[in-house]
Amino acid sequence: MDDELHESWARFLGSLQRASQRVDELTVDRDASERAEGHRFLTRVLSAMTDFYMEQDADQPSLVRIMTPTRKFYGDNPDTLYDRVALRPDRSYRVRGRRGNDLYMAFCVYGLQGTRNAILANVSDRDLSFDTGGSFELTLSAQPPVGGGNWLELAPNARSMVVRQYFIDHTRIEPARLQIEMLGEPTPANLPAPAQVARRLRATGEAVERTLAITAEATAAWMARPNELSMDSDAAGLSGLFPTPDNRYVGGWYRLEENQALVITGQPPVARYWSAQLWSRWLESREYRWQQVSLNHSQIQLESDGSFRIVIAHRPPNSTGSRNWLDASGHREGCVVLRWLQAEHTPPPPIFRVVDVEALR
Repeated sequence: MDDELHESWARFLGSLQRASQRVDELTVDRDASERAEGHRFLTRVLSAMTDFYMEQDADQPSLVRIMTPTRKFYGDNPDTLYDRVALRPDRSYRVRGRRGNDLYMAFCVYGLQGTRNAILANVSDRDLSFDTGGSFELTLSAQPPVGGGNWLELAPNARSMVVRQYFIDHTRIEPARLQIEMLGEPTPANLPAPAQVARRLRATGEAVERTLAITAEATAAWMARPNELSMDSDAAGLSGLFPTPDNRYVGGWYRLEENQALVITGQPPVARYWSAQLWSRWLESREYRWQQVSLNHSQIQLESDGSFRIVIAHRPPNSTGSRNWLDASGHREGCVVLRWLQAEHTPPPPIFRVVDVEALR
């Protein structure tokens, strides 16, 4: 038996056990459903981190879908497809693709600055060159490619890249066709080595614990200020959650009794995309397959003066109060976030107000 593999497996299981215990600690005296969601959340994170750390290889690059309706974390958006690839900063890569019918497409490189995640480089479709059929090439490298062309810089601390594609109509999604390859001399694929698998096991377990810790840190600050604006990415960095620099995020924590509603009012941004959606304590989008927990700018009905009013409640209000309703689905608490993509200006902060549901008749 290989001792290193055996030790790494034990450390991997230890990480999962500590994460489970931490979920228990975070949910003491809270709704039982939140604790249950927390343990389900760990399985979803484990699924993703197994893909990222056990299976992905920067020497044999491939794009892997991050989020699905049953695998979500870090504030996923139901209107977005996310794909990830592991990178080596000392190598160069080429992405080839043909654009689909997305509203927005971007490539964002991440890496560590100290012990914290950081955005290192980002390029969106508005800065990329496409041919008449929507095809393109993008080079990822430390230096610009000879002869020019689309380029994304790989800093010395680059570790991964996330591709985002936004859509506003879920009934007609046509994703881009994307491929990535390493440039230069290829690295041969070898049989799994015990030391390599041991290292990846440790990294997978540590990533589960780290994801939980970052999630708990973010939500703790918002939970301390229920029913008010407490999240603003302009004021407080959310880099640990792997955001895109093209977005601004504002929102907060709601806490509602059965007969209460949270009304959010404000001026919409002039932006390529904006939306409002509900997250769980674990920064997962609520169940968007069965409930109305997310609305984008194509779905939100504006008031006569051009402002918006969004209502979070456990049941649809009657009459005009049902416009722009987000279904709390029996969850007394959770997070609501508005994201503005490539906004031309920053509108005034939205206003949060708790009212009796009957007042919305």
